[in-house]
Amino acid sequence: MKIHLGLMYNFFHLICGQVLPKAFCRNINHVKKLATITSGKGVWEINLCRRNRDTVFLEKGWSDFVRQHDLTVGDIVVFEHMGEMNFNAFVFDFTACEKEFDRNLGAIKSASFQQRNNPYFVITIKQHNSPGSMAQYVRIPAKFWKSNGLNEKTSVNLRDPSGKKWPVELKFDKNGTSYHRLIMLRGWKQFYESNKLKNGNVCTFELNHNPEGSTVASMDVHIERAPN
Repeated sequence: MKIHLGLMYNFFHLICGQVLPKAFCRNINHVKKLATITSGKGVWEINLCRRNRDTVFLEKGWSDFVRQHDLTVGDIVVFEHMGEMNFNAFVFDFTACEKEFDRNLGAIKSASFQQRNNPYFVITIKQHNSPGSMAQYVRIPAKFWKSNGLNEKTSVNLRDPSGKKWPVELKFDKNGTSYHRLIMLRGWKQFYESNKLKNGNVCTFELNHNPEGSTVASMDVHIERAPN
């Protein structure tokens, strides 16, 4: 069942982080360390902190979400809860008019997605995805890898828009029972540099081959360049 959370922003929320409504927090027995928020600007992974039963904060990554969506005091963001800690976000100004972001890019993405029959996920390239960071990687959304059994794989062949394939290591990290993630690691740097990716580019990873019993999966990568 989808739950809609309407949050109005003041100065504290914009600078220090967003507190989720208490009634919503009370109905969550276990909070993961990451929330995935999808908007017209892309997909955002934001760290969560639970102080007590009634208090959960959106912390690291929130300020970037605020900046990229031009949030100001009085804006309202409606979070549509899609299950676990996955949300769709819609931004409205103080007049209750919905804000539009990168309309042309969004139209291209929507048209592209309608033609895909295979499972896929979308990321917006950020600094931690680039070779310039200390540990460049791509985190695969938990909902995606769980539903497709990718935690059983050790690598994935990424096919770029030119048709060239790039072998990339899949690494499954687990810390006790409370936190686990699947990331693309070794080989991603070569893919990134060869395809001249930059911050703001939107990449769609479409799973096209995932044979049972094999440790290797295959994905087509569709790239939308960010406006200069």
